[in-house]
Amino acid sequence: MKASKCSVGILRCMSIYARYMGLVCFRFRKQKDNHMLMEEIWSNSSRWKWISVTLRLVPLCIYVYTYAEWICGRMLISEKMLHLTCLGISIPCYLSMIYLKICHGPEVTQLVNQFLDIFRLQRSLHIRGGRSQFGGGRELFLIILSVFCQAQEFLFIMVIARELRGLKHIIQWVCCTYVNIIAYSIMCFAFIWYLSLGILYAELNENLRFESSLHTASSRKEHKARVQKSMALFKEISTVVSSLQDIFDVHLFLCALLTLLQVLIALYKMINDLGFSDFWVWSMSFKNLLLTLLPVLAIQEAVNQFGQARQRALDIFFVGKSKNWIKSVEVFVSQLNLNEFRVNLLGLFNVSNELFLVIVSGMVCYLVFITQCVILHRRRNFYLGISETN
Repeated sequence: MKASKCSVGILRCMSIYARYMGLVCFRFRKQKDNHMLMEEIWSNSSRWKWISVTLRLVPLCIYVYTYAEWICGRMLISEKMLHLTCLGISIPCYLSMIYLKICHGPEVTQLVNQFLDIFRLQRSLHIRGGRSQFGGGRELFLIILSVFCQAQEFLFIMVIARELRGLKHIIQWVCCTYVNIIAYSIMCFAFIWYLSLGILYAELNENLRFESSLHTASSRKEHKARVQKSMALFKEISTVVSSLQDIFDVHLFLCALLTLLQVLIALYKMINDLGFSDFWVWSMSFKNLLLTLLPVLAIQEAVNQFGQARQRALDIFFVGKSKNWIKSVEVFVSQLNLNEFRVNLLGLFNVSNELFLVIVSGMVCYLVFITQCVILHRRRNFYLGISETN
């Protein structure tokens, strides 16, 4: 319970930080019945909404101009291509929050509130006390890792800020910092979203397991009603998840691609300069890999919990013996099979721990190849210089 309370406290602080930094266009408000509700900021004022959108475009323009000017000064074509690709991907990643606000604001608000309602309904079904507020120690550890990534980002930014000279460089630094923070925001939101989804699946599985262990005749009727409500919640979750995935999957794919590309760029520079002992390059690369790994771990846990729900569905056959009950359970199992939870980005691949390991291994092979090419090129130039001297 202590771990769960700590997780809730950290998430509240992250929500306040995201709101006042302008990372999100939504806020959470507690109603009179103590139920949490998400609502749009400036949803009733179109003037303020468009003013905020226009103001957010100013840092992006300064960032694009500064980054493009810096890219033009690079000598290697491969380095230019890497940075141009990074610039091209960072623009839609930054604009993703503006796009969600303008095109999907009411829809996202409705879906998130529906998801919160499912959480409340699920909490009302449990029949034993001591229910955690937001997971346990594992979830707290992952959230702390996410906070560590943000802290490392700010530490790196402050190290760069010490070397700034002049108002122009300060403005460019502020804009580039703001754009980078917002560009990675989708990754953080996806991590929290899928982490909460895994917790919800786990709690529903716990309810099914606990309820299926009751066999007394006096509690069978009440037990059957609870199981029916739990099965209905699974169907509602599938509807909300599929709708949110249709909205967010493209942005999540671009954000993950940008994060991994940043790792390649940092390590490419380190290899090209032969600066293998550069602490900040290693720390930034590790932070970006960890930032990509956290949503993958949350997604994998949600997939595992959904798989356990399919296995435990067989236990609820024994709750009732009537034909209607058996038919309702068969429909529930069919829905689980048809609406299998998975995160399939752009229809290309399913996100999993195995996929992350494959991507990391491919990046390592690429970097080993680049290292060999750089060392061979340096050695060749060295011998050519000796021969010309002789």
